[in-house]
Amino acid sequence: AGTPAIGEAIALGAAIDYLSNIGMDKIHAYEAELTAYMFQQLRQIPEIKIYGPQPDSNGEGRAALAAFTAGEIHSQDLSTMLDQEGVAIRSGHHCTQALHRYLNVSSTARASLYFYNTREEIDVFVKALKETIDFFAGIMG
Repeated sequence: AGTPAIGEAIALGAAIDYLSNIGMDKIHAYEAELTAYMFQQLRQIPEIKIYGPQPDSNGEGRAALAAFTAGEIHSQDLSTMLDQEGVAIRSGHHCTQALHRYLNVSSTARASLYFYNTREEIDVFVKALKETIDFFAGIMG
């Protein structure tokens, strides 16, 4: 009953054409490159603990995202402060409450990448993350 999702079907076809024209292999390779770079940058921040498998040196072996904590700073506070700097990340359980309970972690922050992201955007994210950690270090003592 009702009108079929015609507009959505047409949009899906256009999205498939767009991605196919770029090439899924190219998209995957670029995402892997960005993943390797983001993890390299995050590993240089002592307060950061990354959850999940680590990518290899080429960024392969995991999705193009990093779930992490930053010491005692709540993920919601991190995401709010980063948002004020124009950086969008997710915070919370990410549909894995049982895993968070198992890891004894109240919540995590998550930065996700896709082929429209750049190294420069990762640099902006990492700079804002470091500044946020420094800010909280100053008020938490």
